[in-house]
Amino acid sequence: MGPKPFLSVRDRWVRNGLVAAATALVLAAALFALGAAREDVVLHGRYAKVLELALRSLDAQQAAARVSRDLARVTGRGAEAALRGEPSAESLRRLTEGIEALAAELAVLRQSEAQGAFPLKESARAEEATARLLALAREWPRRSSSPPQAQDRLRLEMAAEAEFATIDAALDDLLAARRGHIAEAARIEHRADRIARVGVLAAGSLGLVLGLLLTLVAWRSISTNALLMTQLSQLAREDGLTGVANRRTLDERLPQEMARAARHKYALSVVMIDLDHFKRFNDRRGHAAGDALLRNAAQAWLHQLRPSDLLARYGGEEFTLVLPACGEEQAERMVERLQPLVPERQTFSAGIATWNGMDGAQELLAAADRALLQAKRGGRNRVVIAGREPQISLPLRLVS
Repeated sequence: MGPKPFLSVRDRWVRNGLVAAATALVLAAALFALGAAREDVVLHGRYAKVLELALRSLDAQQAAARVSRDLARVTGRGAEAALRGEPSAESLRRLTEGIEALAAELAVLRQSEAQGAFPLKESARAEEATARLLALAREWPRRSSSPPQAQDRLRLEMAAEAEFATIDAALDDLLAARRGHIAEAARIEHRADRIARVGVLAAGSLGLVLGLLLTLVAWRSISTNALLMTQLSQLAREDGLTGVANRRTLDERLPQEMARAARHKYALSVVMIDLDHFKRFNDRRGHAAGDALLRNAAQAWLHQLRPSDLLARYGGEEFTLVLPACGEEQAERMVERLQPLVPERQTFSAGIATWNGMDGAQELLAAADRALLQAKRGGRNRVVIAGREPQISLPLRLVS
């Protein structure tokens, strides 16, 4: 064996120091990579759970809307129910089935909350009120089979409506809490973004290869977070059934469009659209067909609008159009182009209101809504322009 190479004390200290520094940097890089990967997995799982819970909350709210319609028929709040007098066995059965479906949705929601460590008292409150409402619905047939007791029936109706009001309020609170979860997820995303930036800076000191690996990890984390944030933002601003803007987006956009119209001095019109006899269509074809009708009509309308126009689902079978740089006549022609696009040979009624430059957003919507009411009272399948006569009818079409 040859003699060992000689190293001075200073050289040995430098060598040992470099080895220790390199080892420390490698360990730090490894720890950072593990931490970033773990953060990415946790963030992805949290986003997925928040997204699942938000979708289930929307499903529960849609089930509650169906229960509301069935309850209106049984309690006599609707015009058709008032003509029938006592609720029919079919309407009571449909109400009971709807409440049972709502209870099932809430049970699945509660189970998902427990699994994701997101338990909320609002879902428990809605579930308890649903159980009480189901008990009332099952009591109704027994009351109907006994001699008429108007006071007992009134008590049942008032109790059922009170329980549904509790359910509705709990579901509204639940969706508000879901928005809080989305905000919390956004804060986590910002924290992950900061970690990724630190990783990019650290990668430069560890060399080209290590830096490339850390950059890829950071880029994957940022891309995943951005994609999930886009999905959550879209869920918060779009109607889950039809894919158009929801009421929240309408409430935000309309004042902005009014301010822009005032600044650029152009007309601004709002159209309220209501599908004719939609409840009858739902009863005859089923809720799945009704949902498909709403979805297909909204998507067909979207293709006829300008990029600056806004189509929003106002609620139920009612939609709102915001048409910048569009006066009464132009808005009327737009509505006439949309009418033949409704599937299943269905028709709609519409009310048009043009902003006078002074009213607020709610006053403008109210004017269009009043015009819509006149169109429905005038026989449906027509357009009424707020503050202008005569009423203008669309071509009548047969409804199968």
